[in-house]
Amino acid sequence: MILFVNARFLTQPITGVQRYAIECSRQIKRLYKDVRFLTPADILHHQIARDLGAEIVGKRTGHAWEQTDLPLYLHRTDRLPLLNLANTAPLLYKNNFITIHDLAFVHHPEWFNRSFAAWYNFLIPNLAKRAKHVFTVSNTVKQEIIAAYGLEPDQISVTYNGISPTFGSASYSESACKEKIILTVGSINPRKNHSALISAFLQSRLANEYRLIIAGDRSKSFAETDIPSAGTKTNQVQILEGITENELVSWYKKAEIVASVSHYEGFGIPPLEGIYFGCKIVCSDIPVYRELYGEVATFCNQNESRSIATALQQAADQRVLNPGIVKTLLERYNYGRAAEIILKEVCGS
Repeated sequence: MILFVNARFLTQPITGVQRYAIECSRQIKRLYKDVRFLTPADILHHQIARDLGAEIVGKRTGHAWEQTDLPLYLHRTDRLPLLNLANTAPLLYKNNFITIHDLAFVHHPEWFNRSFAAWYNFLIPNLAKRAKHVFTVSNTVKQEIIAAYGLEPDQISVTYNGISPTFGSASYSESACKEKIILTVGSINPRKNHSALISAFLQSRLANEYRLIIAGDRSKSFAETDIPSAGTKTNQVQILEGITENELVSWYKKAEIVASVSHYEGFGIPPLEGIYFGCKIVCSDIPVYRELYGEVATFCNQNESRSIATALQQAADQRVLNPGIVKTLLERYNYGRAAEIILKEVCGS
């Protein structure tokens, strides 16, 4: 049986959602020979598209392609299964398998621009109720989907994120010597709470000897945030946008602490990447981070600068993570396992 994959993610900047879609796709292609990746023409990631053997169909782009060109093409192919890995899917197609990464647009529509939040609050519940099966990236989000949309537990499978193979062969034990750097990685938007992290860092004793590096891009889908513009650099704080994956790896290797003080996440890949590169981890005290990183993170109240500052200091004073715990987490959260779960549910293989 041919499995089609909605590869519109190839036309989007890479955040956590697109990273999951790309890496699951690579693993699915490795495990299942009869898979075809369908994409609009406005591809951003050409090498990845070539690696997947992606096929351009239709003439539109964006949501118009997904809701019109893609289902029109699929209706000519015996309506075979369509795997959607990046939240959205064609609403009028009846053989959808979808992935919902989080419900931030439900809980906090103010974090997004108005049209984006309205579209998602219409589209996602309708997709969820019509889908053949739903995948998500943590048990925390699974329970949120059940509560929000009334799905049964057996209609949803958890497929965790993992570490991208493109991060190379560096490992916990091989990481370069650490510098006094606190790194935070993520899209620059209100959900990520960068302003509170900057404020807490500058108020802490660590500001006298550490640097805070903020790596992330802005998106028109999100509301504006009040952190400084790209390129801002002082002796203590540096904001980087548009960095390459190799540059990001370099920062992970140098960073002593990786901090994520988000108000809400569906998974949160940067703490896992930090763990992989031997960093100490500071996380906001939210349910998904307790689920995923309860064994290794120093937690803080993301709404209180003093709590964030204290957690940063505690992390700085800690020893490095136990290699045995790191190994266990990397085995638990990986894209190969996610792909196996997806294929078993979609194709029975």
